[in-house]
Amino acid sequence: MKLKLFALLMVLLLVTPLPLALSEESSLLSVEVLNDNIPTLPGSTVVVPFTITNLGNETISNVTVYVTGPAEGFQYSVKVIRTPIEPRESVNDTITVKVLNPDAGLYLLTLVAKSGRAYATSKFVVDVKRIIDYSISIKTAQKYIYGRRITALLEVTSRSNTILTGRIGYAVLRSGVPLLNESTVTFVKPGSNWVKELSWESLPVGNYTVLLWANFSGLYKSASASFEVYQRNLYYDVGFWNGAIHIRVYNATGGVPDIPVEINGLRFTTGPDGTLTYSVSSPGRYTVVLNLDGKIVTTFVDVKKLIVTPEVIDGALAVKVVDSTGVPVSNVTLMASGPSGTDYAVTNSSGVGVVNLSKTGYGSIVIKATSDRYLPGEAVVTVQKPPTPTTSNTTPAETSTSTPLQSNATVPSPSEVEEKPEGSNYRGVILILAGAIFAATSYLALAVPTVQEETLDRYYFVKVRAPRLHPLKNYRVERRVSAVEVRATRGEAKLEDGKLVWELDLEPGEEAYLQAVLG
Repeated sequence: MKLKLFALLMVLLLVTPLPLALSEESSLLSVEVLNDNIPTLPGSTVVVPFTITNLGNETISNVTVYVTGPAEGFQYSVKVIRTPIEPRESVNDTITVKVLNPDAGLYLLTLVAKSGRAYATSKFVVDVKRIIDYSISIKTAQKYIYGRRITALLEVTSRSNTILTGRIGYAVLRSGVPLLNESTVTFVKPGSNWVKELSWESLPVGNYTVLLWANFSGLYKSASASFEVYQRNLYYDVGFWNGAIHIRVYNATGGVPDIPVEINGLRFTTGPDGTLTYSVSSPGRYTVVLNLDGKIVTTFVDVKKLIVTPEVIDGALAVKVVDSTGVPVSNVTLMASGPSGTDYAVTNSSGVGVVNLSKTGYGSIVIKATSDRYLPGEAVVTVQKPPTPTTSNTTPAETSTSTPLQSNATVPSPSEVEEKPEGSNYRGVILILAGAIFAATSYLALAVPTVQEETLDRYYFVKVRAPRLHPLKNYRVERRVSAVEVRATRGEAKLEDGKLVWELDLEPGEEAYLQAVLG
């Protein structure tokens, strides 16, 4: 009997439903989407209307509402309904879903409402319609320099949510005459693009037009772009000075940048001001090739080195300077440094300069030769100090006869006894003049600046060396020359009113150089 009662009780427990707490709480809330099928297009924002109903017997608030669905192609939002909902009452509201660029088709989304542990769901469908759209473009510069590479980038970008299938064509015309005309059948996936790059290493001078068209599912679009290939009137200067090859490319408006230049096979381009400086340390012939907007120009620069040959002649140190080919070089600055000091000299027209050994001292002397037109040269020479001459004073024996003097006799003074040598009056004057000349030349060498000028072909050179006793401040050089360009290593040089004006400051013993291109 007890066993029967126990079995009956077990059957009643199994038959009678015992919902979970979550199910009980879920039944307290209801949500319903008022439009369960929403048509839309890619890029649109969908507004989803809904109703929330409180099925319980207590007021609820702070209901969180959100949408779930596919992870890609949609952007979902969340909102909180803070208005209290009384038992058996409802609240109407909306929530938005951003449709990005999904493929065309039906998408099942779920609206979720949650308050505490109570929640409810409602499903709805977003019908993404098929859209056919795309953009078309041509990217190219408006002007190209003759001899430079030319490119045109053709691009068709899909803005559709389905695969685009159709034909794309492009053409290139020069002054209306077709140079290229092609077309192809292709497809473009959603969010993808079709790209074609047209390129030419060089095109003739003229005006060009690029055409691009496409036809996808009956939607036709086209684009065009034009560019010009032109050549400039370019000029150039190539020369060597101050230890470097200097190149300048210019036109009527000034220096021209980005001009390709080759120096002995090494490639460079001119800078923003149209110039290029290439330092050299070895003599020889350098080949310079310039690409002047497709016009190839080849020129040569002969770089020579100074060769220094010192020689002691009659107690003086003579220094001869020749270039790499053995030609004597004038106006070369010599600096000789010895145990006692330094002396400076400038070579004459025969390429010879004389060093003052009384300033350098005797022993090992280092001689450096510098010129802005050549690579510097150097030599070391050892000069022996000459022996000091010895003098012997021999006094001949004198024979005198002693004669007693009278008491009233007068003894002559030495000046009255000695006979004046012939020409003694002029010797003093000569010594005074020699001293004055020496003082003047020393003053000129130490206190007065040195200015040297020279004209070679179309170039005019000026070298200024400051005195060794004091600096050169606000020094001004003016020359009436017809020049088209001027540059200087120090200071400011300019052309004004048919004159060349150079203003500079130098420290004692410093040198500066100026070069002008004659017009």
